[in-house]
Amino acid sequence: MWWFDKFAVKQALKLRDRFHISTYIETGIFRGLNIKFHSYNFLKVWGCEIKEEYFRIAEKRVKNLKNVEIYKQSSPAFLELFLKRYREEGRRDIVLIYLDAHFYDPTASLKDRWVVLKELKALKSFKNCIICIHDFDCERLGHLSYGGKNLDFSLLRKDLSGVNSDFFFYTNSRKFSEAHTKETAKGFRGLDLDADTLETIEYHNNDRLKYRGILYCVPEMLDLKKFELVKMKNNSKRR
Repeated sequence: MWWFDKFAVKQALKLRDRFHISTYIETGIFRGLNIKFHSYNFLKVWGCEIKEEYFRIAEKRVKNLKNVEIYKQSSPAFLELFLKRYREEGRRDIVLIYLDAHFYDPTASLKDRWVVLKELKALKSFKNCIICIHDFDCERLGHLSYGGKNLDFSLLRKDLSGVNSDFFFYTNSRKFSEAHTKETAKGFRGLDLDADTLETIEYHNNDRLKYRGILYCVPEMLDLKKFELVKMKNNSKRR
């Protein structure tokens, strides 16, 4: 969850200001903590959750927020819905997309096992976006590994290129990662210190879960004096 890492929150806000972003999109909203938090940071927030139990909890959490739309559907279908609306409205603004609906089906064919690959296919040729992928395999940070394969750049490279072949790629680092505690979460705007929040903090109370990797895919080169990120070696062809 993005809100859990205080440095990740800073990067989101820096990206918002640098690219004049008004719309935040999240796949896999779980119980809605992160999407409620970012409803205070962006003018418009969209999200999806496919599991009924979690969707109902999230729906209750954001029901009074006028700038939030959430959908109970698969993340690829949700992204296709958003893009349809975006194009019908003739928009050209950059949107921030946070992919966290990670799911792995060991019974499926290789190309269908990782939902993030389906999400990227749904975003094909959509250049007006910044994509942030949670649980990415990078420097000393927790990441996903399914069936002996890590959520890394070799897995994502082809489909990221299909979204925007001119993306620049950055990651966070252990140096610039700081997880919330119960004490620091108190009074944090947009974050209720309720049972779900406390459970999340307790569950992530170890280094493997506390410090998670994030891949940032950005249409322009970033000033690393302003952004506390690491430029990937596997960067855009425009290096």
